[in-house]
Amino acid sequence: MRSRGARPAGRRGFSLIEIIVAMTLTAAVFAVTLPFMQSQVAALGRGAGRTDADQVARYAVTMIDRDLRRASADSGQPLLVLAGPRALTFTADLVATDSTGPDAVDIDAGVSSSQSTAWVPANAANLPLTTRSYPTVTYLDRQGAVSKRETISYWLKPDTVTGRTDLFVLWRRVNGGDSVVVVRSLVLPTDTAFFTYERPDTMTVGGVLTSRLRAIAAARLPLYWDSVAVDSIRSVTIRATGRYVDAKTRQETQRTIRGTTMLTNAPGRLLVGCGAAPTAPGTNANPTVANGTGALWEIKVSWSASTDDAKTGGAQDVRGYVVEWSTDGGTTWRGLTTASARRQSRYYWYHGLPIVGTTQSVTAQYRVKAIDCGGLASTPASIGSVTF
Repeated sequence: MRSRGARPAGRRGFSLIEIIVAMTLTAAVFAVTLPFMQSQVAALGRGAGRTDADQVARYAVTMIDRDLRRASADSGQPLLVLAGPRALTFTADLVATDSTGPDAVDIDAGVSSSQSTAWVPANAANLPLTTRSYPTVTYLDRQGAVSKRETISYWLKPDTVTGRTDLFVLWRRVNGGDSVVVVRSLVLPTDTAFFTYERPDTMTVGGVLTSRLRAIAAARLPLYWDSVAVDSIRSVTIRATGRYVDAKTRQETQRTIRGTTMLTNAPGRLLVGCGAAPTAPGTNANPTVANGTGALWEIKVSWSASTDDAKTGGAQDVRGYVVEWSTDGGTTWRGLTTASARRQSRYYWYHGLPIVGTTQSVTAQYRVKAIDCGGLASTPASIGSVTF
């Protein structure tokens, strides 16, 4: 028989001391694990911030690379139209309205003809961030019809909403159509280029002369479609920095992505021609004659570099200068020599003639032409005449 008030067997509760000990242990466990949990949450937040910033930058690079790797042009049409530090315009056949454009990447029947064929002068507009209007001529394909290759532009403009001078928005435009935002929250310091360009150049590496890509100096940009220099560009490098701001902590995270796109269709175009013919060399000194050796007339001719020479115009493609002379008043011109372009401001050459059989009654005229990498010659520049 169980007495009243007796506790049933197996139902004994916690004593006050046991409860206090359990609470103390629980508090101790939380005290140890809480900082770890907080650090893990913060690490997850930073990781998410880096991921978001990385995605912003990577999306910008991917979008430009996707279009730029398809850059191509019909004969006489520029591959690169504008190469600037914060703006890039090029030619590519991205969209066709039907299957008659077999070179196009996509077919979209809903696209207007102004967005699926070459940009025409009637709809010309200024290139992004410049005062240069484009196009100036109508480009045709092999059949004589208007080219089906569009003009694609990417450029950066300040993000005026934020009030910061280092935040930009990336825009895209096809021909002279509406501008579309590609991505926001791109960070670009004032002294940093978003686009950089490389061209082939010879250099000595380990004592061996080799050809490699060399960056074009920012001071020489922008380059335009009517410059010989733009045809020498072989690759475009994009440096995009994405930004993410945590909504709670306001902590900013930045991630930078670099991507280089090779212009696979550029080398073949350069073999055909390097664009427009180079500008003529300059001359500011008449030839002089001397009889220094007693056996030769020495005629010193000189000329200043073409503005398409790398020394004066930058990143250009003048490969040499052809010196010609005439002794019949300019009716007949004969080549004397080809002087290699050495990237200097002024060039000198000495024409040696035997004294035997000549008199002071011969008047010789000299002229010089610049030759680019495709063999195109400038108009001749007169160096002057001399009598010997």
